[in-house]
Amino acid sequence: MSFSYALLSVPPVLLMLLMLLVFAFTGGLSTWLFRKFIRVRVLRSHNEVTGNIFACAGGLYSLLLAFVVFLVWDGFNDAGSHADMEFSVAKGLYRDIQFYPDTAESGRIKRVYLEYINKVITEEYPAMGRLEPMPLSSKKAFDNVFIAIEQMQPQNINLNARSDEMFRHLNELATNRSLRQLSANTGIPFELWLPILIGGLITLIFVTMLDIENMRLHIFLSAMLGAFIGLVIYLIVILDYPFSGYLSIQPTGYREILQWEKAL
Repeated sequence: MSFSYALLSVPPVLLMLLMLLVFAFTGGLSTWLFRKFIRVRVLRSHNEVTGNIFACAGGLYSLLLAFVVFLVWDGFNDAGSHADMEFSVAKGLYRDIQFYPDTAESGRIKRVYLEYINKVITEEYPAMGRLEPMPLSSKKAFDNVFIAIEQMQPQNINLNARSDEMFRHLNELATNRSLRQLSANTGIPFELWLPILIGGLITLIFVTMLDIENMRLHIFLSAMLGAFIGLVIYLIVILDYPFSGYLSIQPTGYREILQWEKAL
């Protein structure tokens, strides 16, 4: 289980406060311990060099955080785009079925299609939120939609064109559904979390080595830097898994189709 996924069970506001407090406390405590128990006489004479190295390390760490934030945000947007495309095609397929001239065929296919939609809402999306494989019942329900449309027997050219349109929408739905499923488990691996956390620790260590005359100011600055690092890591955590947590993508398009059906 990913480090970020383990934190997604915490309410977002509480998680943000915990991140801020933990990293701020780490930064302030490390500075207090360093100034309390370690006496390094050469700090002041080398303060300019230490500051330059700290600025360089801080800049590199900022680039690392910016890269990771862009990575998770781009993944979140891609997952949302795939889901939106799937919703759009699913609505188009529903309209094809709803307005198919042969009401007997339309009713038969619609029952199978609505069963699939219910499986997506009640089984697929909750499974993706738990990072579990897709339920076999959901896959079977989707296969049944293909079977139902394949069994259509159009009586004329017009009906044949309408059934071809259903197949086109169904194939597009299958493609976007697969892309959405692939997006569900694309979290940041632990190997990438290591440089993020170690880089933050190194940055905080550099702050403790700066020679600032006022101890309280030194501790406050270290705590604020730690809090800012915690805030950025919080953003990474809540965006890491698009279908998990408070900001997760929901099956809104499929729910709209069920609402359309109830309104008939």
